[in-house]
Amino acid sequence: MIDARSLGSTRTAMLLEVIVPGAAPNIVTGLVIGMGTSWFCLVTAEMISGQFGIGYFTWESYTLQNYPEIIVGMVVIGLLGMASSALLKAAGEALLPWNKKEGGR
Repeated sequence: MIDARSLGSTRTAMLLEVIVPGAAPNIVTGLVIGMGTSWFCLVTAEMISGQFGIGYFTWESYTLQNYPEIIVGMVVIGLLGMASSALLKAAGEALLPWNKKEGGR
């Protein structure tokens, strides 16, 4: 940041060309973690007081001891959570081309 200032950068240019691009990978990481937390909260809320949704379906199956439906609910919850996190990661990679990992990962 001090280097950008010493090279004659304005405050706006420093914000848009140094600070935001430097913070963007951490912001995307926070969004991916937040997506997992939001799925956990959503499913839990559906289990506690919902009448619709995959959490309600899974909890109702558990209450009725319908084991195949419990497994279906668990798999669907996992797949939806994984897909939403993968979408955020893909969007982050598309928006942040400078943040590519080296070594083929």
